[in-house]
Amino acid sequence: MTDSRTDEIAREAARLMASSRSGSIGEAIRAAASALGYHDVDLPGHGRVRKHAQGLAMQALGREGYARSVDDVWQAAERIMTVLTEAIPDAEPLLAGRAAQGLIDGGVTLHVRVYTHASIGDVAQTLVDFGYDEPGFETAATRFGRLDRLRLADEGIEILLTRCPPDAVERSGVDLFTGKPVSTVTLAELRGKLR
Repeated sequence: MTDSRTDEIAREAARLMASSRSGSIGEAIRAAASALGYHDVDLPGHGRVRKHAQGLAMQALGREGYARSVDDVWQAAERIMTVLTEAIPDAEPLLAGRAAQGLIDGGVTLHVRVYTHASIGDVAQTLVDFGYDEPGFETAATRFGRLDRLRLADEGIEILLTRCPPDAVERSGVDLFTGKPVSTVTLAELRGKLR
């Protein structure tokens, strides 16, 4: 049986995230445990904190407001995926992770993968040409090798775009770091979800 203090930490961590007083879920969990004085208690997992964050968001926004927030996030994903598809001939963009399922609680980062031969520099230039701010460049050490990434924002929504080689598209349904299954949606599927 789970210690009720673990759930209390999860609730407090969700509150910290909702008030933007914590940058990541892990940071929020540690800050919540410290604020509550629970140093010898099992910490909650990220999933439990996200469930509380979703509850807080639905309570604050209402069911319709939460649905509009999901649509706002999906529209940001649809915009960037459309740019990639239209401007880069061989681009196959996918939205991956929790946002692909419409789960935006606990802060959201859009994880967009683009399967293309184009260099990350060309992808970045394309985005700038279409009005996005200059992105930050990163490299991720994944289980499939080192992959180039861009970090940018669209109307306050953080986007992490990972350039994947086109021959890796058959692995698109797996997490790049753990290899576990991950939800993904194509641009066409995403457009079908938009209300």
